[in-house]
Amino acid sequence: MKLETRTPEAYQGGMDGFDVVVVDSASPPRIGNGRFVLVNAVPPDVPLEVLGRLEGPVVMDWDRAHPIMRQIDFAKVAIEEALRVRPLAPGKTLVEAVGGPLIYLLEEQERKAVFFGFDLFKSDFPLRVAFPLMLSKSLRWLHPAGLDQSSLQLQAGQPILLPVEHGVTTATVTTPSGRSTQAPVTRGVASFTDTDEVGVYRVGTARGETRVAVNLMNAEESDLTPRPLPAFVEGARPETAPVPVLRELWSYFVLLALLVLALEGLLYWRRQTAGRLGLPHAAGDRWALGLRCVLVAALLVSLARPVAPRWVDQLNVLFLLDVSDSVSLAARENAFRFGAQSAAAMRERDQAGLIVFGEEAVVDQPLRPSPRLERPQVRVPGRGTNLAQALQLALATAPPGQANRFVLLTDGRQNAGNALAVAQAAKDAGADIYYVPAPLTFSQEVVVESMVLPQEVKFGEPFQAKVVAWSQADTQGRLSLFRNGEFLGSQVVRLSAGKNVYTYRQSLERSGIHVYQAAIEVEGDTIEENNRAVGTIVVRGRPLVLMAEKDRSQGQALAAALRTQHVDVEVVEPDRIPKDAAGLAKYDGVILSNVSSLKLGKKQMESIRDYVRDQGGGLMMLGGEESFGLGGYYRTPIEEALPVTMEVKQKLEIPSLAVVLSIDRSGSMAMTTDSKVTKLDIAKEASHLVVDLLDERNEVGIMSWDTEFIWDSPMRPARDKQAIHNAIATIKAGGGTDGYPALKESYQVLFERPALLKHVIFLSDGQMTRGDFAGLIRRMAKDKITVSTVAIGKDADVQLMFDIAKWGRGRFYYTEDDSTIPRIFTLETQLASKSSLVEQPFRATLASPAHEAVQEIDWRQAPPLGGYVATTLKGTAEMVLMTHQEDPLLATWRYGLGRSVAFTSDAKAKWAVLWQRWPGFTKFWSQLTRWTLRSGTRSDTVASVARLDDRGEVVVDAVDSKGEFINFLDSQVGVVSPDKQRDVVELEQVGPGRYRGRFPASQEGVYLVGMAQRRGEQMIGSQLAGLVVPYAQEFRDLGVDETLLRELSEITGGSALAQPRDAFAQQRRRSRLTLELWPWLVGLVAAMLIPEIALRRVGPGLLARAMARLRGSLGRGGSGHASPREAM
Repeated sequence: MKLETRTPEAYQGGMDGFDVVVVDSASPPRIGNGRFVLVNAVPPDVPLEVLGRLEGPVVMDWDRAHPIMRQIDFAKVAIEEALRVRPLAPGKTLVEAVGGPLIYLLEEQERKAVFFGFDLFKSDFPLRVAFPLMLSKSLRWLHPAGLDQSSLQLQAGQPILLPVEHGVTTATVTTPSGRSTQAPVTRGVASFTDTDEVGVYRVGTARGETRVAVNLMNAEESDLTPRPLPAFVEGARPETAPVPVLRELWSYFVLLALLVLALEGLLYWRRQTAGRLGLPHAAGDRWALGLRCVLVAALLVSLARPVAPRWVDQLNVLFLLDVSDSVSLAARENAFRFGAQSAAAMRERDQAGLIVFGEEAVVDQPLRPSPRLERPQVRVPGRGTNLAQALQLALATAPPGQANRFVLLTDGRQNAGNALAVAQAAKDAGADIYYVPAPLTFSQEVVVESMVLPQEVKFGEPFQAKVVAWSQADTQGRLSLFRNGEFLGSQVVRLSAGKNVYTYRQSLERSGIHVYQAAIEVEGDTIEENNRAVGTIVVRGRPLVLMAEKDRSQGQALAAALRTQHVDVEVVEPDRIPKDAAGLAKYDGVILSNVSSLKLGKKQMESIRDYVRDQGGGLMMLGGEESFGLGGYYRTPIEEALPVTMEVKQKLEIPSLAVVLSIDRSGSMAMTTDSKVTKLDIAKEASHLVVDLLDERNEVGIMSWDTEFIWDSPMRPARDKQAIHNAIATIKAGGGTDGYPALKESYQVLFERPALLKHVIFLSDGQMTRGDFAGLIRRMAKDKITVSTVAIGKDADVQLMFDIAKWGRGRFYYTEDDSTIPRIFTLETQLASKSSLVEQPFRATLASPAHEAVQEIDWRQAPPLGGYVATTLKGTAEMVLMTHQEDPLLATWRYGLGRSVAFTSDAKAKWAVLWQRWPGFTKFWSQLTRWTLRSGTRSDTVASVARLDDRGEVVVDAVDSKGEFINFLDSQVGVVSPDKQRDVVELEQVGPGRYRGRFPASQEGVYLVGMAQRRGEQMIGSQLAGLVVPYAQEFRDLGVDETLLRELSEITGGSALAQPRDAFAQQRRRSRLTLELWPWLVGLVAAMLIPEIALRRVGPGLLARAMARLRGSLGRGGSGHASPREAM
């Protein structure tokens, strides 16, 4: 795929030669016709009205049957805000929220668009697997090149409907026999209906060629095995009544007459020519023989049944009456009366007929010239609406070549077949389609449309069960909820006209498949069957959490609280945390409780970040004296994943700090590390971080030294960051190692500074020249200047560095991992500034009462906490609890596929000693932990179950941890149907790593599906799923689907009918009738046979003389005398 990006100013609309145009958060003056993806954008010429914005829209439901939405789960997609829009043109809602559509398909005559009503960056949708899958399917829907080949296989007789690229206006279809035909392109679809011939059809356009395979698709027809002859038992044939069969015999008589005339003519020719080749000599014989040949030829032509066209003012109208259950008796009666009144107004030669349809279609009254339409007598099943079959039957019933019209008397709610495909065939056959909507006649109707549940949750994980109900008018009713047949409770609910969503918070503590059912009772409701909905959810085993705690004994209180809530906890020391993502994969969440970043390697922190972002794992960081900024997490991969930064907002009570970074720049600092950078470069990077961390009230000086010191950046306010960064970049390695003068200079400079806090960070990697370090450092300590030291590697003067830190009342750090130096510097800076650690009693303040983690807890009874680590909330994170200084106490956000939490106090006896005795302690920590946990289970196989028509389809994708397809698995599916019948389905491999199988799914209820994949004796994966077959679609989709009816009529040039007389009067066309000529030809032969015989008997001369005598006698009778010449 080729991608080109442009600025909004550079795009002025149109396709500009591209197949699809994506408009993201921009509004050009117009986009015109074409194929578009609109993301958070509504250009002026797009038929969508923006009504405002939706804050935190709640997804009600999504269309699981549409090709774009298959295998897409929107249950857990979080969206911060969205556009509230109202469609003004035909289309389809793919994802619906409370307040309007979130994702909508626009289908106009010359424009197709997929509209995303929200900014992708203000949702977690782009970070979910569903996003690239849905985007790919959307592009296929907009630009159908490269379609899945399974969609290009048809059964003989089905029309070819091939979406073509934008701009294509004509297509050429080549049949298997080589015949080429032009196929019309309507609304971006090339249609061809003459597919009775089996083989490969080639559809060519200016953009390329597509092959469509047309097969019998019938196992019995395709089976070429000879059938065994039936055994014949004497006397076993039952007696059957004779069936009269009418057969035309005229052709046999004509053939006999033809033979007689030909034989008699041959004999006459032989007699007149004496057997010689040639024509008779006499002119009369030649005339007689020629006339005989003409008669024989006329008989031969009559056997071919020739016809002659004639155009007459005749219109054939077939009324298609919908008698399905979605059309009320009153609506059917109104529709029939419309048809009867239309028939009464037809003209003399017109004909009318009636087809009734529901789940099937039947001809009730064939076309006839009677102006009276009788009431329908046939009965058809009403639990479906098969518009396509009704139109196909109308096409088969209507006489070809004549002016045929189909009038649909229906609500247009088709749920079987493809009426648009048949409408294309009707257009090709010259028939037009008109419609009369059959609206609801109920005074009140309530439909429970769906029960929306996540596909899968963890043991005990809270989730939301949503009931979506549609009401025709404002009313109230009683909504009841059941689980596995057990009554959970009921409540009186208010229903507004339109869709309503009711949410129930649930959690399950038993593994397996659970079935939920919602039922509603409303006074005055008409249809009872649609007052319930069923949903299934799969509960996996108990979640497993890894908890790293500096002191394992201190973490037992939190671990015990989680275990009582069915969360398994593995408590380890920081050095036992897995080193890579593969080791973390078995855990559903990770808790870091008072773990310093110095205990973690850089790659280890990257693995934890990737575990959250890419694998959907959960991460919780709890506060402590070695956590957050105090743990050196500033600008680390862990900070990237957390909802807070380690920077601290300036507060008046925080004292000012003057800090000197004293860096060894001896020759040994120029040595490279494993990461191909020098130790001095890492020290410079650490210095940059310290400068960024300090605020404008603080002062910083950068000093480097070998045998002598240099002020690379003299003491100055930290607000001049760019100048300080430039100075740090100029530091270069030099000669020996003598740190005493540098420390002495740092003392002299800091002594004169007015800051309340003064600190030196002293870094070295070698043995230093001896000096009176003890005396110098003690004087510094006496003047309240603290010194911390960082010794790098085994060559460092470790004992001296340790003593300097001890004398200077600072901290000593020893590291052999150079990458930890930046973390040490930032950690020291925050410790020295005393800005992060707040040890004051305070009570938690609720900032986001709607968050799942704080539900059903009385926060007024929560005891105080003893302290916390100050942090700063990130822009897109949510502050759930805050401190008395409005710092984040509990912050959450979604990071990639996972979720992370920052709780800046602790859960131990230090700050949370009173919380541990608080009744809400266990509930709070279990809810918070479960909110972070990974929602799915990492497996090499992913399965999905969907319903297509009356069959269930199971698709399993197998991909290993390296991203490679797993092929040649033995895959089986066990299915338990609603009537408890069991069936086993073998899955076939249909592509790389993809397996598919189907099973019958026509019964209403829940199908329980268990799947297993093996390679030999090794189990590769297993899944559980439930497939819900709801009540008949007839009872769910109520009201008129005018969009579909309009599309059907527009394809053929029809429209809606307003008055009954319009059915025969509107846009009348003349019918082309055929007149059979064989009776005229046979009659002509019969009439000319006697003259032909007379001609042969008397000859042309005798006839001429007879005529002359006749004229002469007539002349004499007129004069009375003969002339002398005549007498002679």
